[in-house]
Order: sequence, then C-alpha cells, then structure tokens
Amino acid sequence: MNSKDLYNAIGKVDDDILEQSEATKKKTGWLKWGAMAACLCLVAGAFLWPKGHQVEVTEIESLEEVIASYGGNLLAERLSAPDVRTTGIRLSYTKGGDISDPAAWDTLSVTGDYNGQDFTMDCNFSSEGEQKGSADAYAVTQYGDVEVTIYRKKSNWSKNQPFLYWAEFALDSVTYNLSIHSDDPEDIYTYLDLVLGEPENGGNQSGATLTNVLGFGVCRIEMEEIAPYQYKWHYYVKVDGEDVCVAEQFGYDGPEAWSRDLDGDGVPELICNSTYGDGVESVIVYRNNNGIIEEGNIKLSYYEEKIGWTHVLEGGTFSLPAERYDPKQGVFTATDYYTRGYDDPITVEFDDGLEPFDFFPFNHLPL
Repeated sequence: MNSKDLYNAIGKVDDDILEQSEATKKKTGWLKWGAMAACLCLVAGAFLWPKGHQVEVTEIESLEEVIASYGGNLLAERLSAPDVRTTGIRLSYTKGGDISDPAAWDTLSVTGDYNGQDFTMDCNFSSEGEQKGSADAYAVTQYGDVEVTIYRKKSNWSKNQPFLYWAEFALDSVTYNLSIHSDDPEDIYTYLDLVLGEPENGGNQSGATLTNVLGFGVCRIEMEEIAPYQYKWHYYVKVDGEDVCVAEQFGYDGPEAWSRDLDGDGVPELICNSTYGDGVESVIVYRNNNGIIEEGNIKLSYYEEKIGWTHVLEGGTFSLPAERYDPKQGVFTATDYYTRGYDDPITVEFDDGLEPFDFFPFNHLPL
C-alpha cells in the first residue's frame, strides 16, 4: 500500500462503528489527523530523502584495459608486473555513465596473488573516499612524498594468517587501500614496495626511493652537496623503526644505483657508480653479510691476474681504470686510458659476481 492508498483508507473510517461519546469523537479525530500527518511525512520523505550515489559494476579482463582508459598515474599499473597474478578486476562507475570515461569511475578493485600471497587493492576515485586517519594505526611510513598508514586487526581468515593488514594512502587524487591476510607484518611492506617503490633507473634525486635493497625492502635516498655541483647520496633503510644508512655514493648529475643479486644467495647487493672530485670513476658494491653491511672495491690483484693489467696505480690515480656498471648488459666495465692514451682506450667487460671485489665493513659518516 502506498501513501495515497493509506490516505484514502483512512478517509473511509465510519464514525458510527465507534462509540459516539464526546471523548470517543475526540480520539477518532486525533486518530485521523495523526494518520494523515504520517502520510504527509511519508510523501515528504519520498521527495526530500537524499538519493544515494548509484553505480554500476563491471568485470574488467585486464589491467592494461583500465590503464589505457585512465591515461594518468594509477598505481594499480604496478600490479601488472610479470610475477603478479590478478584473479579479479571490478570497476564501479556512475550508473548510466560512460565506462571509458575516468570521470565516471567510482572505485577499482583488484584481487590477485604475489609470490603466493593473496592481496586486494582498492582504488577510490571519488572525493568521498577519505582515509581513516592514523589515530589507531599499527604503523606509519613514508615512500617519497606519500605517507602510508598501516592498520592491523585479528582475522578469522585462517590459522596461518591470523591478521588482516591494510595500508591506506593517497596519490594524485586517488585514495588507495591495499590489504592482505598474514602472520608477518613485513608482508604488507612487500606489496608497498611493489606499488610505491621507484623504478631502478638511476638519476634519482633526494627523497626518492629504491626497492629490495640489501634485503631491507625500500631504501630512501638523501642528497648532500659537498662542493659546487658535486654531491654525495646517502641510502637509508628502516631497521627496527630507525633510519640506518647502508650505502653512500659520489657524483655530479645524479645517483646511479641498482639492486642486483650478484652471488645468487637471494639477497641483492647494491651497485653504485661513483665519480669523485678528482675525476676517478669507481664501482662500489654494498652487501649484507649476515646483518653486517660491507662495501667492496675491485681488487688490484683481479686486474693483474684476470686481465693482465700490471700498471694499475704505477702512475698514481691517472693510471686507475674508469670503472662502471652497465645495468642493461649486466656487466662491469673497466677502461684503461693510461697504456695507450685517451685517444685509444682499452675497455674490458667482466661479470664474475663478487669475485673481483674486496670487502670491508661500511662506516657511514652522518650528514
């Protein structure tokens, strides 16, 4: 029965079936007017009650389809990495809107698996998607300019994964919620490294990040100007909640550093191309040796025994080869300008893992 039918039914109430005392008449009158008032409230409510935001939901076949339509920086694109398996992509958008128009999008939800760990990543494009806040946070961390708030609560998902961890952050007007079930809080950082870590392409300036560094996950880079146009970059990781510098590098244009597993033990080393104030170019490799950070330089004996260069250092720094790491080829190069001069240099390549390097404990001098 709608409000109109209810009103008509009330109008047909026969007073004769009620006692005709004055008290009864008054009660009957109040009953009618009360019912009529209720009807008016129902009618007014139908017009005045705010309409909810109506959306439609559709299944998307691939992230590439979403990224192509979005056109901007969407972190969900990082989930299309080769070692990530997506199991579901759902896009909600304004009902009746154009699904190919990002302006109509409401939320994007991606579920999948990364290294055997299930995940869900929700992207909220609506201005209504506000973050929870850090009052009840499990942890707060920083990835470049992005502040990430991590939460944890007990879960009945499974005995082996007793907690639900989720991370909230915002970037370029999109609010993200990344969640996993796990027994290890470090797992959520693995996903954050994946979606928020900077690509390893060198040229990073102060405040940028690298991922999967020396087994610590994300590494933050801070720049120090030590002379006009000459810089020193410090590489920091989180250890028990504290910032610890695990590497440093010198140069002019920007840091050149790459995370590579040179000895195949599953823990990557950090390779840095450094250029010093006297023009000497050297490769420095940092490694995590059972919790002790060590730095390594190419041994003079390696040049003598493997390459046959016996002249290294006999002419001072001028006789030192120019050392570089080539990330595209995955090889180290050494160029000799001393034997035949700058017009006819000799360049050799080698990829012998850590064999060429002599290691010693790294001692960081603070900024």
